[in-house]
Amino acid sequence: MMAKVVDHKQKKWVEFLPFITAVYNTTIHHSAGFSPNFLFFGRELSSPLDVALGLPPEESLSVNDYAQYVCHRMAEANALVRMHARKRTAGMKQQYDGVVRPATFEPDDLVRYYYPRKLKGRSPKWSRYYVGPYRIVKRVNNVIRLNDRARAIIVHVNKLKTYYEYSGSE
Repeated sequence: MMAKVVDHKQKKWVEFLPFITAVYNTTIHHSAGFSPNFLFFGRELSSPLDVALGLPPEESLSVNDYAQYVCHRMAEANALVRMHARKRTAGMKQQYDGVVRPATFEPDDLVRYYYPRKLKGRSPKWSRYYVGPYRIVKRVNNVIRLNDRARAIIVHVNKLKTYYEYSGSE
């Protein structure tokens, strides 16, 4: 949102921050199904536009009735957000599972291990994120070892890829 309103010199962003925060907090979020204001206060807040248009105010309640009402609404909202989050998570998992190709490695296979490091003074564009070759020792998740004298480590299959020996003759 900030990128849409700041000037090209990016100096006046502080002036827009309260307005962008207000818009963000009143917008219904796809992941929860509610706005942050509703989840925090148990109701949508009145905006200046609501006041200007003369929308009818909510009925007034006694303090005790209002506290009970808010607690009930918060419990309902919490249950709905949990249900909505479960559905979203299941949908995202199904989408991810449709794309991912599970890899399996057998003992003695050579693999490269994903081990990203940021080294001071070096560009990440030119860094090597995979190290090795490591040898699969056994499959728990995957236990790898750099050489026979090195300590074995347990890694997830997502951090491994098959090692191919480079032959300079091609």
